[in-house]
Amino acid sequence: MSALAWVAFIICAGAVALHYASTGDSHFLLYAIPGLILLLVIPMVLAWMSRRSFAQADEQFSTKASTCKIGKIGPAMVGDIVRISGEVQKISFVWLNRPHFHIKDKTAQIRVIMFTAPANKVVVGDRVEAVGIVMKYPLTKARLVISAVSVKRIGD
Repeated sequence: MSALAWVAFIICAGAVALHYASTGDSHFLLYAIPGLILLLVIPMVLAWMSRRSFAQADEQFSTKASTCKIGKIGPAMVGDIVRISGEVQKISFVWLNRPHFHIKDKTAQIRVIMFTAPANKVVVGDRVEAVGIVMKYPLTKARLVISAVSVKRIGD
């Protein structure tokens, strides 16, 4: 679950507690407590569904992915399914549950974007293998990134 989902839950739980403390209306809790539970359950279910979809996509993409060095990835490869390996230099956007892994091999570095948390915990310094589609970075369009279906530690 992302940090934003937890913040929303905490704010709403605080509002429910304040309202109940000021009014003492227990009928209000009949609606508020199930609402709070849904604020926890819905993001967890969506994350589970997303991870499951990514696992299925990984099974399909893994057989089609061509292994390549990061330095060989160029504009002509946009839309190609690739498999890269390297060391994680930096991880960003984890708090949104949309991690961006900056992966470096001997030839170059590239950003690998996932739209859900990977199945296993990946930290800076890990050697990983990523499978995904080469695409233009949505914010700049000048830089290439990999939209990954999996990022897995290797060499454990």
